[in-house]
Formats: sequence, structure tokens, C-alpha cells
Amino acid sequence: MATPWEDDYTQTTEVEPTPPKILGTSQKNIYGESTYRAAGFTKRMIFSNARMNDIEESGFNPVNTIDSVVDSLPIVPEWAERMMMSTKYKLYNTNKINFSTAQLRRETGAVINDSEIVWINETYFPQWGDGPEVAALKKEARKEAIDAMELEAGGAYTGLSQEETRIEAAANAKRRALRILKQRAENNPALADEIREILREVRKNG
Repeated sequence: MATPWEDDYTQTTEVEPTPPKILGTSQKNIYGESTYRAAGFTKRMIFSNARMNDIEESGFNPVNTIDSVVDSLPIVPEWAERMMMSTKYKLYNTNKINFSTAQLRRETGAVINDSEIVWINETYFPQWGDGPEVAALKKEARKEAIDAMELEAGGAYTGLSQEETRIEAAANAKRRALRILKQRAENNPALADEIREILREVRKNG
């Protein structure tokens, strides 16, 4: 049986992030090793930060009570804790670690110690009692850290910029939302009619 969306926005597949361009061997000789390392760190930080922002902007609190308590349960094995954590919490922490190690490797160039982990957590990521203003400031601090890394990488980094990554993530979020609405509307004629009307207005207004 045909769905109500045969003539509507049918392309709801998420777009994969555009991979960075590969420079030829002769061009690579232009840049030194430290610059290429900065380019690699830039790529990791941009995409990790985009994913964290997406999770935060979905309404998820990365320091919510339930996940934070589960993450600090005494005596409980780590694998058991992970089974009890929410998916978004685990995704956020995975990207936080990727962002942090890229930044700290550039800062220290050596093994990361506990005091540096505490410093980067308090500088760039929400903590208990921070409040929305402090969380927003830390989000901006992540952006500034990436700007500095991208500046250091110069022409060696040829991937997506922060703004391009943000636009791509926003487009994917819209596609996900539309796909979910379409699935719900298949058994809800009133919702289907409402979505069709919205889509007609979108087309009419360009």
C-alpha cells in the first residue's frame, strides 16, 4: 500500500559528513609535521563538537542526575554501568573524550595526566551546578579552541569548517524530524493532512 508521501519530500536520508580532501605528495611537503598534526586534531575536534552540540540542542543534559549517578556507582563493574547509562550520555562522553584528547595532545604532546583531564573537563564541558549561562560559555570555549587549532593547521586542513559542519548537522536534524513525523502520520490522517499543508507552504515560499 502506498504511503501518503509519494509526491512529498521523499529524500529524508541523512547526508554523511563530507570527508577532508587528500593533498598530493608534493603539496604535503609544504607543511611540517606539527602543522599536519594540528590538521588532524582540527578534524577530530570539529566533528566531535558538532555531535556534542547536536545532543545538547536536542534537550539532553549531559550532567543529568540519573546518568551521573550510574556513572559513579561504587563497586559496580564498568560494563554494568554502561548497560544502565542512556545512549545519549554514552555518545556525548565518547565525543567528549575524542575532543579532549585531540586538544590535550596538542597542548602537552605527551601522556595525559589526571590534572589535565580535570582542567579540560572544567574548561570545556558542563559540570554539576554550572547553570545554562556557564554551559553556554563552555560551548563557546570549545568553538574558540577549534578556531585556534584550525588557524594553526592553516592550509593543511581542507575539511569542513565549523560553520559548514553546523549547517550539515542542522540539515540532518531536519531530515530526522521529518522522517519521524511521516512515520507517525501514516496512521494519523489528521497529522498527515497537517504535514502536507506545511510542505505545500514550504514549496510555495521557496
